[in-house]
Amino acid sequence: MVPSHRSALIILIATGTLLLLPCPAWAQDKERQTFMNFSDDVVSGSIDGKAVYSSGSTRMRKANRFASRILERRMRRKRPNDLKLIRQAGAADVVVVRGSYDRVQEVLRAVKIKHVVIPPHLVAKVPFMSLQTVMVNCPGHLSPKAQKRLKRFVKHGGHLVTTDWALTVLQRIFPGYVARGGRNTKNDVVRVHIHEGSDPLLDHVRAGKGQPRWWLEASSYPIRILDRKRVKVLISSQEMRKRYGHAPIAVAFRYDDGRVMHMTSHFYLQQAKLRGKRETAKGSAFAKSAGLDAKALARLRKQGLDKVQAGALNSAYSMQQVTANMLADKARANKKLLQRYKLVAQQAFVLRTRPAANAPLVPGAKIAKAYILQQLKRQGAWVLVRTLFGHQGWAPAAYVKSRTTP
Repeated sequence: MVPSHRSALIILIATGTLLLLPCPAWAQDKERQTFMNFSDDVVSGSIDGKAVYSSGSTRMRKANRFASRILERRMRRKRPNDLKLIRQAGAADVVVVRGSYDRVQEVLRAVKIKHVVIPPHLVAKVPFMSLQTVMVNCPGHLSPKAQKRLKRFVKHGGHLVTTDWALTVLQRIFPGYVARGGRNTKNDVVRVHIHEGSDPLLDHVRAGKGQPRWWLEASSYPIRILDRKRVKVLISSQEMRKRYGHAPIAVAFRYDDGRVMHMTSHFYLQQAKLRGKRETAKGSAFAKSAGLDAKALARLRKQGLDKVQAGALNSAYSMQQVTANMLADKARANKKLLQRYKLVAQQAFVLRTRPAANAPLVPGAKIAKAYILQQLKRQGAWVLVRTLFGHQGWAPAAYVKSRTTP
């Protein structure tokens, strides 16, 4: 399938050259096109998979490059299906909200995950789909309207990821789950415990030997859990608790059909403080403990692997693996979500607030031909449906038909 000129625009912005590349198969191409059409002049994208590191220390830029190579080799050998899932995703699947301090888009480029990047002021306008993952970089300054839109997005199946100072926005969107701790961190590094086996987000995050460490930005916000039944701790640190009052480093919780994840500090690590012989060892020591074979190890050494220290490499790898896990997890969740969308629009129409031809229209709920729909209720010749964009309203049953679910 060849993308439309509008889909190709994402490549133009990312590379400076207009390239008509084959798009990966995407289950809801009509909705994807609607999202891309909105982005014409305002969404910047990066789908070429090239890592262009523009921030952080030289050491961490190198660590990120080599970590991505180790990650790909490990996933190709141990988790080929998950690797295939994230490689097949289209740019519309992952939306990054630009921030001043974190740059998760650089991690996505390193792991060769297609995505688009939008400025914060557009969050209130973008037609998010339930199949997407939205990643909000620190500090996450979002308007009340944007916060309301993200809440509806998660409610209907979307996944939301936030970092560091965006915690204050998160607690306003989803009150009663988590809140900002009272004492900000220093520029620090703490030992962490990865709660392996408790969640697919943590699969293979621990690659080397020894207890992992977590770098904290100056003035990072500790996470205070308000609802221990609904909030799952993914990564914690007793050193964090002793120094700053709260142990959680990364947490996740469900909200209706969607999911939220938040972590202290940043996905794109700009530095890493190293302690002990294991962390200051050569990068090949980490690569070897991560299970790379002799041939792959020799190749990476020729490329300069041993100029990177094991601790920095371990930190970068952990962040990249968590990122890959999140998107593979969302791809699996989408397969279940799509089972509910059993109708398809036979023509274009607008949803109505009641099952009547003279009922008011639902604002913004324009349905294009071939949109897929979830049936919520049926009343005579009318059906109450929901779209992947979260719009909900009534339509004549004659306007829709059953579709074959994936």
